[in-house]
Amino acid sequence: MRLFACEFGEGVLDIVQPFLRHEFFEDDRGIVAAESECVQEGVPNLAVLDGTSDPIQTAGWVRFLDLLCLLIVLAAMVVAMSGGFRLHFGDVRLAVTSPYRLLAVALALGLVRHWAAPSAPVYRDLPRRLRTWWQAPGVKPSAAVLVGTRPAVLIVGYLAVIMIGYPDGRVPQRLSQNELVNLPSRWDAGWYLGIVLSGYEFDSRHVDRQQNIVFFPAYPLIVRGVGRLLGGGTASYSGAGVLVSLMAFFGALIYLFNLARDMLDDDHAVAALWLLAAYPFALFYSAYYTESLYLLGVAGAFLHFTRRQYWIAALWGLLVGLTRPNGFFLSAPLAVLAVASLLPRAVVGGSRPDQPPPPWLAGAVAVAAPIIGMLVYSIYVGGLTGNPLAWVTGQIGWGRKYQGLAALAVDRYDLVSRLGVEKYVTSAPTEALNALPTSQMKGLLR
Repeated sequence: MRLFACEFGEGVLDIVQPFLRHEFFEDDRGIVAAESECVQEGVPNLAVLDGTSDPIQTAGWVRFLDLLCLLIVLAAMVVAMSGGFRLHFGDVRLAVTSPYRLLAVALALGLVRHWAAPSAPVYRDLPRRLRTWWQAPGVKPSAAVLVGTRPAVLIVGYLAVIMIGYPDGRVPQRLSQNELVNLPSRWDAGWYLGIVLSGYEFDSRHVDRQQNIVFFPAYPLIVRGVGRLLGGGTASYSGAGVLVSLMAFFGALIYLFNLARDMLDDDHAVAALWLLAAYPFALFYSAYYTESLYLLGVAGAFLHFTRRQYWIAALWGLLVGLTRPNGFFLSAPLAVLAVASLLPRAVVGGSRPDQPPPPWLAGAVAVAAPIIGMLVYSIYVGGLTGNPLAWVTGQIGWGRKYQGLAALAVDRYDLVSRLGVEKYVTSAPTEALNALPTSQMKGLLR
């Protein structure tokens, strides 16, 4: 029991400290992405210059309250512009329509904070922290990739609509008369927007029809929260979905840069970001889809797991398990990483890691987190439909039925043998494009 308590306490510290110290991308090259506790060359320490306490000696809870106050003030500004929002949780009603109440809460927290710890407020240190974050590994190249590719995707989509039009004149779901606003509303985006607006629904009389329970909740929950802050209208929720996708993609690029940097070098890591963002199907990283959030969670789980920050990896893994139906499969590679040092080199491939296996509790939670996320949603679905796996059986509404990997391999082989390679590639270009990066990655890692 004492061992459990010690490991749990260490786990809590592992989660909290990187957030407060901004040490997400610390590596073994002597470069700490968030040297927020140190004074960088050429960047004055404002807390020292004005005679107040050094930020190194500032308690974590003090910085937490400072950031909370800033977030509340920001929320008050959004409420003032949008009119706020009202929520109902059964008989409980939550309404945030006045910015003055939020400002009063922020003022009260600020007074308590300065009475308990009269040190320099975070806003004086914030510019230096932002400059430090901007110098973190991967932030600049990720921002360049985001700005260099995402607007182009939206522009091309908009030009395609106004210059080419829709196939057979069939107009998809429309949110407004502005085609730019309608761009995100394509394919499964309508399902996610429906969940954001109306929640999950299930019709037990037509289980063979398409129903929204097959779409996992993490993305629509986040979009709903952001959309509420932006005003709560349909257009606000639509814009919130694109904003969440773009910001998640930005974070995923930063994580991927650091992952690639650990295995390759900086130039190859930057090239990997551009290749990912220029890949034809990368358009979904700008869409009202879960791809960006899923990529962020997977990359975050892998990076923190390899950096032995298992509790943070568990949080990302939990997000992945709540984001997509196949997210729980992430537990398999994480389990391999956990025991990689014990496996033969022929099984692991490349250079076997020298670090010992993770502590049993932290490692087990990190490995199981994606499965836990899937189980949490399954419990909710069970309460709604009576079948915890209704999100699996509901795939039949899209004509999908799991037949195993062997059936898939036999089917593809028969198709290629009948059509030939050339006709197969031209008739199923998406499969060829999906196979190409896999083959290139195998050649890169040899």
